[in-house]
Amino acid sequence: MTFNFNQMLDGLNKYAESVQSYLSQLQSPSSGTISLTLMFQMQFHMQILSQYCEAVSNTLSAVHSEMITMARATKGQ
Repeated sequence: MTFNFNQMLDGLNKYAESVQSYLSQLQSPSSGTISLTLMFQMQFHMQILSQYCEAVSNTLSAVHSEMITMARATKGQ
């Protein structure tokens, strides 16, 4: 199995840009009103970003552990 780390980073960037887009919309002048819909959408996208970050982190940890195991096996340890 192969991993494409660039795709993982692209995914992180995509979700981060989505959250940033909602944040920019909330920060734009809106005559003193805040859109609850935008706030909930931003919160939803932040949750997705958080879960994606956790999945990427777990994947990288698993790959790292497996690489160490393979290196030890080739050394004969």
